[in-house]
Amino acid sequence: MNKLVKNILNDINLLKKYDQHAFDYIEYPHKSFWNNDINQDDIIKHFEKACFEETPIMLYVHIPFCEQLCTFCICNRQITSDYKVAEDYLYNSLFTEIDLMTKITNKFKKQFNIREIYFGGGSPTFLRENEFKKLKDKLKLLVDFKKIKQFSVEIDPRRVDEHRLLFYAEEGVNKISFGIQDFDIKVQEKINRLQPSSIIHKLLTNKVRKRFKSINFDLLIGLPAQTTETIRSTVNEVIKLRPDRIALAYLAYNPEHHPHQRHMMIGELLPDFFRRKEIFVEALECLENSPYVRTGFEHFAVPEDDVTKSLKKKRAYYNSFGATTGDCTSILALGRSSYSTIGENIYYQNFYEQKKYQNSLKAGLIPLHRGWILSKDDKLRRKIIKELRTYFNLDIKNLNKEYKIIFEDYFKKEIKILNEFANDKLLTLGKNNIALSEAGKHFSNLVGSIFDGYIKI
Repeated sequence: MNKLVKNILNDINLLKKYDQHAFDYIEYPHKSFWNNDINQDDIIKHFEKACFEETPIMLYVHIPFCEQLCTFCICNRQITSDYKVAEDYLYNSLFTEIDLMTKITNKFKKQFNIREIYFGGGSPTFLRENEFKKLKDKLKLLVDFKKIKQFSVEIDPRRVDEHRLLFYAEEGVNKISFGIQDFDIKVQEKINRLQPSSIIHKLLTNKVRKRFKSINFDLLIGLPAQTTETIRSTVNEVIKLRPDRIALAYLAYNPEHHPHQRHMMIGELLPDFFRRKEIFVEALECLENSPYVRTGFEHFAVPEDDVTKSLKKKRAYYNSFGATTGDCTSILALGRSSYSTIGENIYYQNFYEQKKYQNSLKAGLIPLHRGWILSKDDKLRRKIIKELRTYFNLDIKNLNKEYKIIFEDYFKKEIKILNEFANDKLLTLGKNNIALSEAGKHFSNLVGSIFDGYIKI
């Protein structure tokens, strides 16, 4: 590993100075700024412009059920052991939303150009095989499965066996994503998610590995009882298991909106800002000394993975699914609380509450909770933030040409702040380029936030 990466730990004052909150910028503007100004007609109009063209889109389907609450979780989920609740959601809500989208496509006499599918949660493995099949059959109203390049399902490894994984493969799933978080038993006890690495070894048999194009592991940094030693052990075990992709994300701790997270603190403090950085650097060192390639701030992939290839071609894209190939930047999302990205211009999110979600669908309406129509300035700033987040670099010359601006005039206020980052050797700021240093990569979200037009600076 480059020594500069570990040198970040030697300057405690620098870490304190830049230990500031910054959005993850999965989308821009952040969802907290979205509003109710958007309406049904806006969405349908943008469907016509963006979803029926040659540009491919992803279909996301939200299954919000889990049998057990993980105390770190910030997903929109419902904890239940009553399978009838899931059946009711599927047959009386989600299927109705699929019918509604079908009516829209019939109106335009065109199909959505869906090339990728992603089942997320909650935990999609909550669905039994019968309901999984019925959901897939229902989606045939919207999807030509012969054209699907990638079909992904999030996996709770505690709830499946080899047979279930092979079942998914038979149904056309070719990518699976495991929630690992940490293999240390003490850490797992604190987050209420006991799953020793032996479970993963038993699941990833030769039969299973041969059937899936890509396998992803999610890890979390900053969990209770987590140390540099535990994360080194976990990451080394992950490297032995050799998934195709690894996501190494910081824990998002927000007990105001997710009060159950406070249970992680019982008898054990969360690592402070310095320890979190120490743990992240330890994991980063293990991965950078392995065959994995860094594909963004917190993402890694094997050299032959499609994301790695896209990164080399400058086509990789960061969204709610992590580092992706960039083939599908538009997302049509179905299900309670899910949110869509339609073309270059619009975001919208479904209702969180089941009753509001269901009542809207019964009325024949898109279950619209909030959204945003992007301005030209929004798209410019989003471009900058995504580039810095994924590539740690911004080509100002190309940006000026693409958006017909003069960067130094357009961003005078932002450049003044960037100069302070440059003085602290977190980046270099030239006339034609911004490049984050090895130390600066740790603050890529914060650098990106300088260009957030909705935050007062």
